[in-house]
Amino acid sequence: MDWMLGDEVVTPEGRDGLCSERIARLPGTVFCFAPEVDYPCPVFSDEAAKRPLTFASFNNVPKLTPRTLALWAQILKAVPCSRLLLKAPSFSDGGAVRLFGERLQQLGVDLARVEFRGPTGLTDMMAEYADVDIALDPVPYNGGTTTLQALWMGVPVVTQAGQNFVSRMGASFMAAAGLPEWVAQDDVGYVRVAVQMAQDRAALMDLKRGLRERLQTRLGWNVKAHTRAMEQAFEQMVQKPAD
Repeated sequence: MDWMLGDEVVTPEGRDGLCSERIARLPGTVFCFAPEVDYPCPVFSDEAAKRPLTFASFNNVPKLTPRTLALWAQILKAVPCSRLLLKAPSFSDGGAVRLFGERLQQLGVDLARVEFRGPTGLTDMMAEYADVDIALDPVPYNGGTTTLQALWMGVPVVTQAGQNFVSRMGASFMAAAGLPEWVAQDDVGYVRVAVQMAQDRAALMDLKRGLRERLQTRLGWNVKAHTRAMEQAFEQMVQKPAD
C-alpha cells in the first residue's frame, strides 16, 4: 500500500508516523454515508421528553471493553433516573446478557436501569432509535456505520478522540456533522460531555429534530461531492507517487 485516505481528524497533521502509507486527506471526513432506501424517518414524540433519559449503544459486543463499561457506569451514576439500552446480535444469547449484566453490576449499576436487546431487521433496528436520546460511542474502538446510522436517525453521539484511526472515527463523524462539542479528549471529558448534554432535554430534543436536515447539508452525507473529493485525491496520488 502506497497511500491511504484520511482526513484532518482521523489522521491529523503531525501523526503521519503512525502510518506506513502516505496520507491523502479528504475535506470534511474520509467517511461518507449513503442512507439505505428503507431507513425510516426519525420519530420524535412529545412523550419522549417525559420518559427517563435513555443512553444507548447498538455496537457489537467486542467493542464494549471494560473501559467503555466503566465510563458508561459513571454516566449512569451522574445522571439520576437515566437508563442504558444495549442492542447487539450477541444479546439474543442469555449467556451474553448475564455476562454483561454481571460486569455492569460489578461497576455499581442497578440492572433495573439496563435493557438488553437482540438483533432485528434493518428497518426495525433503525426504528428503535426512537427509544434513544443519546448514543454512547465505545472506546477505544469507535463505532463506524453504527454511529452514522444513529446520527441519521436523529440521535447525537458522545465520543472521544483517541490516538489512532479507529479511536478517532467518532470524532471525525461529529466534526463533519458540525457537532464538535460532542467530542471529548479524555475519559473525564467523555463523562462530562454525556452528563452536560443530558441536562437540557429541550435543547437536546431541538437538536434531534433538526439533525437529519443538518446532515443533508454536510459534505460527509453528500455522495457526489465526496466522490469528487476522492477523485481529486486519486489524481494527487498519481501525480505524487509514494517514495
